[in-house]
Amino acid sequence: MRLLLFLFTFAFIYNAQAQKPRDTFSVYFDLDVPELNDRAKSKLDSLLYRNRISRDKSLAIIGYADYLATEEYNLELSEKRARNVKKHLVAAGFDPKKIITIMGKGEVKRKDTIPGTVGVARDRRVDIAVIDNTKPKPVRDTTIVMRPREKAAIPPSSDDPDFDIEKIPEGKSFILKNIYFPMGRHFPKQTSYEELNMLLDAMKENPRMVIRIEGHVCCIYNVEDAYDLDSRKMDLSVNRARFIYEYLKARGISEHRLSYVGYGKSRPIFADEQTAEEAAQNRRVEIRIMQK
Repeated sequence: MRLLLFLFTFAFIYNAQAQKPRDTFSVYFDLDVPELNDRAKSKLDSLLYRNRISRDKSLAIIGYADYLATEEYNLELSEKRARNVKKHLVAAGFDPKKIITIMGKGEVKRKDTIPGTVGVARDRRVDIAVIDNTKPKPVRDTTIVMRPREKAAIPPSSDDPDFDIEKIPEGKSFILKNIYFPMGRHFPKQTSYEELNMLLDAMKENPRMVIRIEGHVCCIYNVEDAYDLDSRKMDLSVNRARFIYEYLKARGISEHRLSYVGYGKSRPIFADEQTAEEAAQNRRVEIRIMQK
């Protein structure tokens, strides 16, 4: 009798766990291919038909690649895969406004990779996370409304051949071009410090200069900022700008000459980025000259 009761209890718990709704689904891609194959399309259609991807909830779409090819190539490939998933879902009737994040994270870092092999098939994927009870935040009055494919004016860049920070007038900004952040992080890569030191030297050589550091992100929808893996909050653009602020302050620049702000994606160059290049231009740090 006790054995039957144990088996019944075990079966009940097992079935309850098995029937627990999942909140993340994955579709897989062929090697070095950004387009969905027939199997991936069928799975997305099935998830929509069975309401596993509910049209009443929001989505985050995140693409990946395996370790083959270069880091830059894999990042672009993973972004294309994520965008193709979005394109398929929208074509099937899913509201694009409910897709709050779409991004590519590049290759999945592994310690067990073997040179000369054909990669890891399960890493060639896109994850679709269903986010329950997500309420879009009110849009700030700083949002710029642009027609599809309309591009805003691109500020001067610090890597332009004739760039001179002293030629930037008060009230105008320039893009601090060679600042590279890992995806979803606010600590820059080591290769960024040469550019940071260029800004530091300019501040020391121009002691009356006052600047505002402005952070921008890409690839988010219906939220004010992107998710920061370090802070675990939706404040990525703020934290990236604040890092540069703290970097300059720690090296002798008075805090009275510095300020920072994060604009999220409220001031894009491309309203609806379609390529990795457009996303990269939206994902930027600008330095605005407040006083000279």
